[in-house]
Amino acid sequence: MKSRNSTKPAVKTDSESIHWYDHPEWYEAGFLKETPSEARFLEDVFRKFVPFPVERVLEAGCGSGRLVREMARRGYAVTGMDLNQPALDFCEKKLKQIGCRAVLSKQDMTDFQFDQPFDAAFNAINTFRHLETESAALSHLKCVAKHLRPGGVFVLSLHIVPHDGELWGTERWSVKTPEFSIRYALSVEQVDEAKRVETLKMTMKVQIDGQEEKKLTDHLRLRLYDVEQLKSLLAKVKGLELVRTYDFWFDINDPCRLTKKSCDVVLVLQKKA
Repeated sequence: MKSRNSTKPAVKTDSESIHWYDHPEWYEAGFLKETPSEARFLEDVFRKFVPFPVERVLEAGCGSGRLVREMARRGYAVTGMDLNQPALDFCEKKLKQIGCRAVLSKQDMTDFQFDQPFDAAFNAINTFRHLETESAALSHLKCVAKHLRPGGVFVLSLHIVPHDGELWGTERWSVKTPEFSIRYALSVEQVDEAKRVETLKMTMKVQIDGQEEKKLTDHLRLRLYDVEQLKSLLAKVKGLELVRTYDFWFDINDPCRLTKKSCDVVLVLQKKA
């Protein structure tokens, strides 16, 4: 996090409609506590499923780069890819602060190009669901497969809708640091079942150094999947094979089945040799 004498992010004095990824420090603060367990799990997956030492890794849709930085800190040659320039700039700044390096690239998840293949790739929780159409999701999966070495893995984490699951609801949590405190609220505002898209309202209530609280809101559109829709999509990608499924406990010793009751899933997809 930034020191007290650093330049603080500028906000308006009233409620402000934002793209929340344009405030990467505040956005990622709500997820930083998950980072160590996610990184440990990725390493466990590499050791368990990849038949060669994993060195080069790719994060598609890296955002503010919390996992890019953590994996770089653990010694991997990391490439982070995203379309949001403020988030990439933030990641570069934080990498310099911790004395680590990574390649950061502004590219689209559905159509990217790198010169060398990767040993492994990952797409963190629900980033994949920003791809709102079947064709976009397929393009992403095929592009990842193209950039993996044979035997390499792609770790894909997302929420899916369980059978008779509830689409509506609100999730709230909070974070406090020496520089700021934030209250988050994420609620389902609209569901288009025909297009399989849900619109989420994200609210961040930010207080900096005890000053007046600032309220920032954004709307996110995410594609909906149930288990059959997800299986159907994966079946169309010939280069990747589902080898194991986990949940958001990120425990390599506790795999689970992909069933109609599944909700929070982590898929380990391997490129066929």
